[in-house]
Amino acid sequence: MLKPVLELGPAWDREDENMITLIAFVVIFGTIVLFHELGHFLMAKAAGIRVYEFSIGFGPALASATRKGTKYSLRIIPLGGFVKMAGMDEPVEGAEDVPDDDPASFQKKSLPWRLGTIAAGPLMNFVLAIALFVLYFMLVAVPPMVTTVEPNSPAALAGLQPGDVFISVDGQKVAEADQVVHLIQRAAGREMEIVVRRQGSLITLTAVPEEAEGQGRIGIALSEAKPRYPFLTSVRAGVVQTYRLTAQLIGDLGRMITGRQKVEISGPIGIVQIVGETARHGIPQLIILAVILNVNLGLLNLLPVPVLDGGWLLILILEALRGKPLAPETRGIAQFIGLALLVMLMLFATFKDLARINLFS
Repeated sequence: MLKPVLELGPAWDREDENMITLIAFVVIFGTIVLFHELGHFLMAKAAGIRVYEFSIGFGPALASATRKGTKYSLRIIPLGGFVKMAGMDEPVEGAEDVPDDDPASFQKKSLPWRLGTIAAGPLMNFVLAIALFVLYFMLVAVPPMVTTVEPNSPAALAGLQPGDVFISVDGQKVAEADQVVHLIQRAAGREMEIVVRRQGSLITLTAVPEEAEGQGRIGIALSEAKPRYPFLTSVRAGVVQTYRLTAQLIGDLGRMITGRQKVEISGPIGIVQIVGETARHGIPQLIILAVILNVNLGLLNLLPVPVLDGGWLLILILEALRGKPLAPETRGIAQFIGLALLVMLMLFATFKDLARINLFS
């Protein structure tokens, strides 16, 4: 029997969920893009490249200030930001143009500085992924959670579902999977109360563990609980987990390219849906999603496709090997091809998103 502790009306739920999805999307995606651009900005400043503007957000400026030749602006659309550098971008209105042979131009800097300035964007996403993992390991304690429920078991009859997080069993608060198992085992054949958290609501269930070899069981599998870890342990875990996630995503990408794995990508619609769904499960899950999106964006930008950071790195290396820059026409063609590829990828991802929500069925 299910007894919801908190119930909201459908209209309120929908409005609430839409607002939470919007806020979560803006915060997560905006932070990811902002840190990416911050990487370019910090490396450009370290290299002595003239930065015309560093902007937080897009669209009309809400506020701005100029300091040491750089305009810092806050814009109305809070999704990321951008950096305008001498030798790569047109100067902002009122800023002095820097010719390519000026020491403050990107084009005048040594190859290591130029490569570092371009690579700093995606690398900053990996740094942010590690930092978020560290916060997760330090601050988030994960209670035991149901992963599977056997059909027709006492757990299924009681209403337990995968994803339910145990709060208390038989009147005792629980923080470890072993505690849950022990309390269930000693309650064989008698009614017991179980409190779980499901999508933000506390739900009280009643189950009667069946007896098996003198101990109670209800037919569930549990995930291991995670305590809060010390700082140094969290840093080590953050680096290791970011490396493993990166290796896994590179492997998945390779298998998709070679046809050994089904192509599964998400465009803007899919990402918004994923953020909204994840937001219902709380901030810890949003932190993990932000880690995944950071690594995805970092890897995407390192692909050797013109108009992406990886494409710029490839062009700079080719120019260094040739001993002279590519002709403007050649660069233009390469960037046009890269842009066309990105547009096609975006259209394909959007089509997949729409197909998932059955708009074409």
